[in-house]
Amino acid sequence: MVVLTIVAQKNGETVYFDEPIPQVHYMKLVSCSLYNSWHNLKKVGVIAVDRSSIRIATIPQGHYNLLSLEKELKSSIRELKSQIPLEVETNKPNSALKIINPDHDKFPINISHALADFLGIGTRLEAITYVKKLNTPADYFIHCDLIDSSNNFLNGKRSDILAKIHIRGLPYDRVTYPSLPQDVLRECSTSQHVHQITLSIKDEDGEMFDFNGLPIEFLLELN
Repeated sequence: MVVLTIVAQKNGETVYFDEPIPQVHYMKLVSCSLYNSWHNLKKVGVIAVDRSSIRIATIPQGHYNLLSLEKELKSSIRELKSQIPLEVETNKPNSALKIINPDHDKFPINISHALADFLGIGTRLEAITYVKKLNTPADYFIHCDLIDSSNNFLNGKRSDILAKIHIRGLPYDRVTYPSLPQDVLRECSTSQHVHQITLSIKDEDGEMFDFNGLPIEFLLELN
């Protein structure tokens, strides 16, 4: 058995061994440590009066949950001082986020496509708009190029997936995820000697997470 610790500065980085390790038959993720530094709002979000240059709020790209998004919205509304009385509330019984435009008939308000997609709503705010949940990835899918994809499947398709982890923690937290008892050893396909290994973290659509330069740490068990 070989215990391998990898600290990468970039998602999908290939690590080369000073000395080759023996052929790997099975692999297991023992733990990994990741920062919630990737952006779930990938473009600047804008809230503005329809057909007007009046901006009500601007939300920078970044990693948000409902509380941090509410804080950023209120801060931007105060800073821009548009005089449009847009209100934002959270923890309402019938929604996670409530956006109120008291002057809806007088000042119809649009939001940018990126922010609308993130909130899971249309690009035109109603008099009262309810946001049930943010449209953000729920799981990490960790892939490794040593996995035998001929005997490994994800959603019915051959895959080099090593593990699936449910995302937790606050924005920009560093979170350590230990393996669970039900996690299995994954079968590998390698030559007699292994010279390198590549690990990557993707969402359910296969898109790589960008941790924006913060380190990614893996602890692996190789058999």
